[in-house]
Amino acid sequence: MRPTRTRVRLVRTLVVLLATTLVVLATALGAVLSVLDAARTVRDHTTEAVLEVAAARTALGEADLAASESFRTGEAKLAGPGQDFANDLAGASQSLAKVAEANQAGAAGTGILQVVAGLVAAYSGAVGQADAHFRQPGNEVLGVADLWYASRLLHGPDGVLAQLTTLQRLERAELDHQLEDGMGPALLPWWLLVPATSVVLLAGTQWYLWRRFRRRFNLQLVGATALTVGVGVTLAVALGLQLRLDDVRARIDTVLADRQSRITAADVAGQTELATLLARHCVPAPGCGSTVANFTAQPRFAATPAGEAAIDAGTEDVLARARDAADSRGIEYLAPAFSIATLGLIAWGLSRRIDEYRYHA
Repeated sequence: MRPTRTRVRLVRTLVVLLATTLVVLATALGAVLSVLDAARTVRDHTTEAVLEVAAARTALGEADLAASESFRTGEAKLAGPGQDFANDLAGASQSLAKVAEANQAGAAGTGILQVVAGLVAAYSGAVGQADAHFRQPGNEVLGVADLWYASRLLHGPDGVLAQLTTLQRLERAELDHQLEDGMGPALLPWWLLVPATSVVLLAGTQWYLWRRFRRRFNLQLVGATALTVGVGVTLAVALGLQLRLDDVRARIDTVLADRQSRITAADVAGQTELATLLARHCVPAPGCGSTVANFTAQPRFAATPAGEAAIDAGTEDVLARARDAADSRGIEYLAPAFSIATLGLIAWGLSRRIDEYRYHA
């Protein structure tokens, strides 16, 4: 006894269709999960890390401005660096704590945060020491020198702001890397190739069955074809989520640009205040050295910064878009459900025809 040729062909067709459907399942699930993993990481960690580093830079620059202004106007004699300084420094600390929780820059980011934490503590201590000296009659120059040293801890080549600029660049680069791991528009044809191949095979099987059995449609294979098309639709939806992530990236860059305008404005204003203070106390005295002289002589200009309300609104918009991009609406379940149902329909639809051909001598 041996199987008929038709039965062998049907069995082979069944095996090919089932194997192709399994590849469709693996491909679709991998594509969808890669997009969703990237979206959820961006929503839960990377977006916050990038934005909070920029917020910390802004707060520290404005804290330095508040301290320099307090010393220049003489308010430090009564109230020290001032409440604005304390509030800005506290805000910077909160932002840095959030960055530490959301850090995506790995060991390099952790190392920078440790350095920054030490420098911020040293900066706060130096401002406190400047305040103590500045309040003492006859020690104003010493207090100004302490304030100069404190400001260099922020603005120096390896200071806090430079370190945070590096960290922001690392976090932003990690955002790009995470989005590249997803599914870009250029990759969509490749992702759709496997389900398209499966649809072609199913259509070819329908045509073969129609010719062989004179039946126009095999309803189970029609259903399997429709479900395979559904898998392709879930891939297109996943691409939509990826495009939303790209929009999040663009919006983040807009917020960062606005933040940078405030950082630059605060830096220029703070350093101008400090230069005025140094000129007032160092010129009548024996002098504070060529470094300070060069610093006070530098011209400083800054464009009009973006408003804080606009930056806050932009930040909220970025966070809302990140949440929307991570809302899968269940597509991670649809792709495997469609594929598994397709497997069952293919087996059901062809097994009926296979059973019609028994063994013959």
